[in-house]
Amino acid sequence: MIEKTGFVVDEVSEESFYQNLLLGITKTLESSPCVHNTNLRRYRGLKDTDIRAWEHNNGVLLSEDMRNFYSSTNGFLFTYNFAYENNEGKVIAALGKIEMNPLENMSRTYGYETKPKGEIETVEGKYKLCLSRESKVFELSKIDDNNKVVLVYVNIYCLSSIWLYCAPYQFYFLADDFITYFRMCIAHLGIPYWQFMVTNEGIPEWSREMFHIIAPGVLQEDRNLIQINKKEYEELNKLDVSIFTMHHQYNENNAQKNKEQTVASPQHTSKKKTKKSTKVSHPTKARKS
Repeated sequence: MIEKTGFVVDEVSEESFYQNLLLGITKTLESSPCVHNTNLRRYRGLKDTDIRAWEHNNGVLLSEDMRNFYSSTNGFLFTYNFAYENNEGKVIAALGKIEMNPLENMSRTYGYETKPKGEIETVEGKYKLCLSRESKVFELSKIDDNNKVVLVYVNIYCLSSIWLYCAPYQFYFLADDFITYFRMCIAHLGIPYWQFMVTNEGIPEWSREMFHIIAPGVLQEDRNLIQINKKEYEELNKLDVSIFTMHHQYNENNAQKNKEQTVASPQHTSKKKTKKSTKVSHPTKARKS
């Protein structure tokens, strides 16, 4: 079972930002003898002008949590190798992954059926997606050649939501916002095909075995992700969305500080040539006092 993990950020460095974002799952995974080679690929956060350019080119607005996420890190990729020999002597090998595409790679997805009106209906307690020509779908992460996680705008005036897209033409609801989906990824440890819990077919048997080995208790036979209250994920992992904004501010403050030091250094050098140079305080130090 995943340990309940919380955090308090006093000063956000790049290292602590990613540690807090992963919520301790690296430690949980590495405690299993079946997990090896955990790896995190880091991306530099985007400028606000880059985010606005993507929005302008695609005719949609990102939600606040997604804007803060991409300001902090332009995408996310955490992977690990899993290998296990079952009772039949068969080796199960898989790549665990939590991935969010860089913004420039979050491209339009086409090929789905459209209707005159785009809307989200409720049928027998489940959400059904109807897309129109005004609807827009973007690839958030790729599962395999036929399946992907997508960001869906029913129309340009609606907020986006997260869906599993299975070709051809099948959409399954995952989360109504980005931060909830990110929590779900962490709660399920990036085990391959966990998103298929919302489908009629369910997850593959080998993926189910992975759950039983490295995350016993997380997978429940009768659970329906659509009907799960968000508080369940908050109990599993307390992801404070403010770290996105705080990390962005940290980068901006560092950039501004470096700029001030660059501008101040010629002045400091020129005054050092005079006899009165010892009485002149450094502009950066004076600002701190």
